[in-house]
Amino acid sequence: MKRHLFTAARLLLVVVGVTAIAFIVDWQSTVRIPPGEAGIDGNVSPTAIELRVTDITDEDPGQVRITTIDGSAMIVPSAWVQPGLLRVLGNANWFWLAVGIGLSGCIYPLQTTRWWILMRCRGIPATWVRTFRLVMVGAFCNFFLPGTEGGDVVKAWGAAKGSGRRLDAVMSVVFDRITGLAGLVLLAAAAGLFTMETGIARDIGRWSGWIAVVTVCTTAFVILALDRGWIRIPSSIDRIGRGLPTRILETAQAYGSHPGAVISATSISVVVQVLLASAAGCCGWAIGVGHELPAILVAMPIIFIAGAIPITWQGAGVMEIVAIGLLAGTGVASVNQIVAMLLLYRCLELTWGIAGSALLLRGDIEIHPSPTEDEV
Repeated sequence: MKRHLFTAARLLLVVVGVTAIAFIVDWQSTVRIPPGEAGIDGNVSPTAIELRVTDITDEDPGQVRITTIDGSAMIVPSAWVQPGLLRVLGNANWFWLAVGIGLSGCIYPLQTTRWWILMRCRGIPATWVRTFRLVMVGAFCNFFLPGTEGGDVVKAWGAAKGSGRRLDAVMSVVFDRITGLAGLVLLAAAAGLFTMETGIARDIGRWSGWIAVVTVCTTAFVILALDRGWIRIPSSIDRIGRGLPTRILETAQAYGSHPGAVISATSISVVVQVLLASAAGCCGWAIGVGHELPAILVAMPIIFIAGAIPITWQGAGVMEIVAIGLLAGTGVASVNQIVAMLLLYRCLELTWGIAGSALLLRGDIEIHPSPTEDEV
C-alpha cells in the first residue's frame, strides 16, 4: 500500500512540475513596447504594452519587423521581442549544438575509466571494453526510469552478474556515483570561489563554493574517522536500513585504503562535470543565452544535483525551476531560453543514449563473461 502511495505521489509531482513549466513558458511570441515609446498606431502610452506576434523577420542589426495578430506591422528593436518557446528552439545555432554533442560524447570514455579504476582497485576483474558497453547501455536506460539513476540500476546488475562478488560489484556503482557527486561539489566550489563576481557568480558563487568546501572537509573527516574506528552505525539505524548504512561505511573504508584510485576517480569526475556543464552552456549559447562560461560552471552543478533526485523523468520540472531561479534574468536569459536550453541538453544525452540502445539490442551486456563464453 505504501509503495502505491509513493508512486502516486511521485506521479503527482511529475504532473505538477511539468504543468508549472507549461504555464511559465510563453508558447507564442510577444513584443513588449516600453512606456513612452510609440506603439503600432504611433501613439505613445505611459505604460508598457504587450502584444502577440505572428511573424518576426530580421531587418537591420538589432532590428526586426513584427506582425501582430491583427495584421499590423512595424519595425522594433529586437530586444523588445520575446520569442515563443518553439521559435527559440527552431532558431538554434547548429554549430553550438554540434560542439555540445562532441563535448557530451567525451564523458562516456571518462566515466568508463573512472568506474573501471574503482573496480580494479578492489580486485574486481573487468575489461575496459565491457565496462564501456555497460556504461553506454546505462546511458540509454537513464531515459526510462525516474531521475538520472536508472542507468545505475542496470550497471549494478551487469557488474554483479557472474562476478562472484555481487555486493562489492554493486557497491562499486554506488561509490562511482559518490565520486561523480564529489566532482559536482568540487566544480561548484572552484567556480564559486575563483570566478569573477558578476552575474550568477555574485549571487550564488560564494555560498555554493563554501558549502562545497565544508562538504569536502566533512567527507574527508568521516573517511578518516571510519579508518580509525571512531564511527559506528547504531544497530537500530542499521536495522531500519536493512544493513545498507553499514555497507556504505564499510565500502567507504575499503576505498579509503586506495587513496590513489579515489583521487584519480574524483579528478576524472571534475573533468566530466566540466564537460557536461560546458555542453549545457553550448545549448544555451545556441539559442542566445548571454551567460558566460564561469556562470554556467557555477550554476549547472546545482541544477544537475536537482535533476539527480529520483522523482521525475530526467529531472523534468525540477531542473527547470532551479535553472530559472539561477540563470533567468533581464538581458542575459529569458525563461523560454532556460527551458529550451535544458530541452536541447536532454536531446544531446538522448543522442548518445540511442547509441547505447544498439549495444543493448546486441545483448550480453554483463561485464563478466559467462562460463560458456570462456569455453568458446
